[in-house]
Amino acid sequence: MLRTSIGIVLACLMLGSVSAHPWSSYHGDPQHTGLSSTVVGDSIWIAWTYTAGGQISGSPVVTSANRIIFGARDVRLYCLKSEGTVDWISNTLPGSNIYFSTPALDDSGNIYVTTSQKLVKVDSAGNILWSWPTYNLSISHSPVIGNDGKIYFACYSDSLYALTPDGSLAWSRYLGNGVNSSPAVGHDGRIYVATTRGTGPWKLWAFNPDSTLAWSYDLAGDADFASPTVGPDSTIYVGANRYLYAIRPNGSLKWRDSLAARIQSCPAIANDSTLYVLVESWLYCVDTDSGVRWRKSISPSSFYSAPVVDAAGNVYIGSNNTFYVIAPDSTVLCACPLGVTSSLFASPAIGPNRRVYVGYMNNIFYAFEGYVPPVFDVGVTKIDSPPGSINYGTTVTPACSVYNYGNTTETYMVRMKIGTFYEESTQVVGHVNGAYTYVIFPS
Repeated sequence: MLRTSIGIVLACLMLGSVSAHPWSSYHGDPQHTGLSSTVVGDSIWIAWTYTAGGQISGSPVVTSANRIIFGARDVRLYCLKSEGTVDWISNTLPGSNIYFSTPALDDSGNIYVTTSQKLVKVDSAGNILWSWPTYNLSISHSPVIGNDGKIYFACYSDSLYALTPDGSLAWSRYLGNGVNSSPAVGHDGRIYVATTRGTGPWKLWAFNPDSTLAWSYDLAGDADFASPTVGPDSTIYVGANRYLYAIRPNGSLKWRDSLAARIQSCPAIANDSTLYVLVESWLYCVDTDSGVRWRKSISPSSFYSAPVVDAAGNVYIGSNNTFYVIAPDSTVLCACPLGVTSSLFASPAIGPNRRVYVGYMNNIFYAFEGYVPPVFDVGVTKIDSPPGSINYGTTVTPACSVYNYGNTTETYMVRMKIGTFYEESTQVVGHVNGAYTYVIFPS
């Protein structure tokens, strides 16, 4: 007899300084871990959608007041309430576009976002406070706020900048190549940034908050769209071409793994031994000590969207027409169809109330809501199997017996999985307590 009970174990991993906001910057926090302290659920549905005035290629953030903020290519910031209505929309920001920039939130609720030409500070009501510089830069990706309160961002051409909260330049450093990703902040405040474009050599740079160089590490390819992420032990993970690197905080190589294709997203840190990274149409689960555990096809691929992880360990990742929930063992728990097909450049954000948010290039911003199935005191007592051997091509009807151990009549779903070639679910309705029921699945 197989009797199953279901529970959820919550684990909170404290990474770096604690933010006042549930999702404060690109990929969740200044370390870009992509890890949330809340649980979403094994299944999701579309709670609401909102249509912006431009394509959405930057990722959202979630404030302590449960407001969702993101930029669109109409060069505006959108602030939505948790029910999907507009709180405010900013005036057009200085610049011609907002490409892949995710806002960064300080503890006072101020918002820093890069347009295609400037870093802009906006207050919590959507008012523009300042922009920098007076001339135009070429900027693609997101700013990040350091432990010292400075705002760090990199230029698409060749430099890393550090600004104070009043809009003054603290320092800048020439990098030799362009940057199409967001800098990450170490637990000790060190700034990590990886380069792309040009002819190389491409590097992962490590700067101290006072602008001094801690070290640099030569990469075997360019880190295009591949923002670094910092693990709980301060190991830095970054993709460069098809190579996934683990670099120790002293700048020495811990390991390098060659994956199936070019890495153009940010790894997500599930815990001190597990990370996830999207590689074109494959989601990889990587053991931080022993290498690849498994990979799962995510199709049609989004390439640039980074996976995120909730406190139960489930992975949330979008494709061009479906949003997925994937278990730590690679099982697809839910595949939520969007009803349309559109390119996805942004990465999801996890907020309170079991919500996941992400915007698509068709201007549509989605709010997904998680659902945790209730626990039923029922158990499978027998699985039917054909006697002896059967001939190839024989039709088999899977079935099982289930007993209700509880005190109430129950309605629930039962799933039958046979190897990798059969997986079907059927609903049991009105199963009386203290009785058996016979469940038949599709042939």
